[in-house]
Order: sequence, then structure tokens, then C-alpha cells
Amino acid sequence: MPLDLPARSELPDKLPRAPEGPRSWRTLVRRWTLRDQESFRRGALERALVKLVYGRLALVPVLGALALTFILFEPTPWRRAVVGAVLFALLVMSLVELVRYRRRGIEALIVPLNAAGMAAGQALMAVASGGLFSPMIAVLVVMAVVVAVLCERSSVFLVLVAVQIPAVWMMAAMHASSWPVPSLIPEVFGDASSLEHGALPWVTASLLTILLSVGTRLGIEVRRLFATLFDEAMAERDRSLAVLSEQSQLLTTLSGEIAHELKNPLSSVKGLAALIARDLTGKPEERMAVLRREVDRMQRILEEFLNFSRPLVPLALSEVELGQLARDVARLHEGIASERAVTIQVEHDGASWLRCDPRKVRQVLVNVVQNALDASPRGSEVRLVVEHETDEARVRVLDDGPGIDEDIAGRAFEAGVTTKPHGSGLGLAVARSLAEQHGGRLTLDRRADGGTEAVLALPRSQQESAREAAE
Repeated sequence: MPLDLPARSELPDKLPRAPEGPRSWRTLVRRWTLRDQESFRRGALERALVKLVYGRLALVPVLGALALTFILFEPTPWRRAVVGAVLFALLVMSLVELVRYRRRGIEALIVPLNAAGMAAGQALMAVASGGLFSPMIAVLVVMAVVVAVLCERSSVFLVLVAVQIPAVWMMAAMHASSWPVPSLIPEVFGDASSLEHGALPWVTASLLTILLSVGTRLGIEVRRLFATLFDEAMAERDRSLAVLSEQSQLLTTLSGEIAHELKNPLSSVKGLAALIARDLTGKPEERMAVLRREVDRMQRILEEFLNFSRPLVPLALSEVELGQLARDVARLHEGIASERAVTIQVEHDGASWLRCDPRKVRQVLVNVVQNALDASPRGSEVRLVVEHETDEARVRVLDDGPGIDEDIAGRAFEAGVTTKPHGSGLGLAVARSLAEQHGGRLTLDRRADGGTEAVLALPRSQQESAREAAE
């Protein structure tokens, strides 16, 4: 039986539509607001139910001590038997529900059964300890309020109409008729049998019925008040997030426009520097070379920022052989690898066809290989290993560098996180977004024998697998 809690509801997206950049504030805000109010309210009720399960288990020793005291001083056998059986049943129920919760989570708790079982146990305890004049009677009213706060109306009225009110009037009838036992009042309480005769049991039952009904209504109103306050708080949170999202979108758009406007002057500076460098020699030539390198670095940073801030354009899919794409990327970096005395190799075990956007996959591999070259010491090797299975193809980029630091391993794909002195921290964030746009993934791990392993995994269709098998 499913948990008796409010069903999840799909609320409309209250935030205005806008282009979303990879890992942008807009994306994070939308992911948060997709968790609707019913989901949060359900979580709050679940936490309350879990506390109730543990609280009930904690009360068992206290009730057991009181029951043991009652049993020691009360000579009536049937009262002892009822009190002992009820405590044993409540203990077993609490332990069973606790085990079910730990194994299967909150969904394993059967709230209506728990509520009805607790109410029935309290009624039996009241019968054994004085009926309508038992100290346990007050607990019935408290139970009505708690059930109304935590449970749905179906469970509330099940407990009230099917258990508590019938139990109250049954005890009134037992008091008045002296059947099936002569008296419900225990001997340990003294001679109070006169209370059971006349109109007093019926008046007490009527008052208790009113109290139980009022307690139930009070619990329902408390639950409704809680839901109203919760919904208002969530609505205020959504409004604040909407304002934050709009401000973040505006800043991202503005900064993207500024970066785009800076590209043209930088291109002019780069071109003029190249012309001036032709006529320079000696120290001025070296200084001009430094200037040109810095301009190149500024252009790369601007390009990475623009890739990060602009929306992901749709994929231009085509049939691609991943091994050939990896070889193209390796050839692009042969010059840099040669300058740094690093060997770059591509290993693959046959054709690995897949349908993807080759420009974007190449951009991911370029970023990863560039990072591998930056981390590799002189005389080492960077390997691109192309692998394929039925459902996915992978490119593993292995380097012999110091390995990724453990303190940033979990944040390597966050924007702004970098270990390079002049890095922007945007390249890996963009690369992972491009991989995820293909339905794939990009991961970084520290190798056991030193260095870092970057893995780009992309999904493959059955048609691609069949084509590969035919070849």
C-alpha cells in the first residue's frame, strides 16, 4: 500500500522563458523551481512521520514501565493480559515499521494502518485501565489531533469514525451494563464503581465524542494553516528566484555583448601587431611577441566566455567515425606537443561510428587534450584511446602529469574552477555541457599509476552498431 500523503502535482513554470547557457544561473534556478510546492510539503510531512516512528519506539519503554507497575499492583488477570498484549503488539508494530523504513524508505510506511493500530491499542489500554474514567482517555484526544495533522482525511475519518468514537460508546455500554465484566475500573484505583452507574458514562461518552470531533477539526485546521503558510513561503521564494534569474540573465547577456564587442578591437590589435613585428628585431621583437601571445590569450578567454554565456545551439548531426575525429584532434596539437617534447598518440580497435555533431565533439576533445598537454611533463606521453561497445563509444584521454587534485576533483566542471595560473575555468564547464547535450558524459579521474584520465562517452544507436558489425 502506498504512503498516504498528498500526491505530487505538476505546477506551471512561473519563470519567464529565456535562453539558457550551460551551467548558467538560469539553469540552476529552473532546476530548483521544478521541485513544486507539493513535493516540498510532502517532504516535510515525511520527516514528521519518521520522527513519529522513532518517537513511538522511544515511548514503548516508558509505557512498559507504567504497565509493569500497573500489572504488579492490579490483581485482575484479564487486565494484565490486555495491557501486556497491547504493549507487545505496539512494540512489534514499531520495530516492523522501523525495519521497513530503513530498508525501503518512507514509502514503506502504511500510515492508515499505523494510525488505526495506535488508536485501537490506546482504546484497549483504556478499557483495561478504567474505561471512560481511565487516564488513557486523554491520550485518545491527543491522538485525534496528531492523526488529523499528519494524515489525509481518509485516514483521519477512518480513525475517528471506525475506531475512536465506537470505542468510546462501547466503553459507555460496558460501564452501564456491567458486561462482559462486572466493572471496568481496576481495583488498584479503589472503590469507584458508583461512577459506572446512571447517566455519567453516557454523558462522559458524549463529551468525549465532542472532544474527539473538535480535536480532529483542530488538527485539520492546523494542517491547512501549515499548508497555507508553506505555499505562501514557496510563492515568495519563487518570486525572489524569478527576480534573481532575470538579473542574472541580464548580467550574462550584457557581459556577453561586451565580450563580443571586444573581439573586433582585439583582432585589429592582433593584425597591427603582426604587421609591426615584421620590421622589429632584437628586444623590441621579443616584447612584441609577448604582446601577441597575450592578445591570443585574451581572445581565447573571450571565446570561452562567449561559449559559456550563449545558449547551446541545436546539434548538427552527421555520421562520424570517432577514431578519425580523435586523429584529427591529435594532429591539431602535434605542434604544441612537439614544442613541449610530449608525444601524442591515438589508439583504437576498429571503426567506431556514431551520429553526433562533429564540431562540438571536436571542441570537447580539443579542450581535454589541451588540458592533458598542459599537465604533461617533458618527455611524457598523451594517449587518446578510442573504445566502443554496443550502446556507447568512448574516448579516453590519458596523461602522465601529477593528476587532478583531490580538493578540486569534485568541482572541476564548475565555472571558474581552474588550476592554471592564467586559466578562465570555463573550458571544462562548456565541454561537459556539450557532452550532455549529446546525451553523453564527460568525467575526470585520477589514475592509479599517476596522471589524469578524462573520459568522453557518447551514446550510439542500434543502426550504428549494425553498420559497424557489417563492416
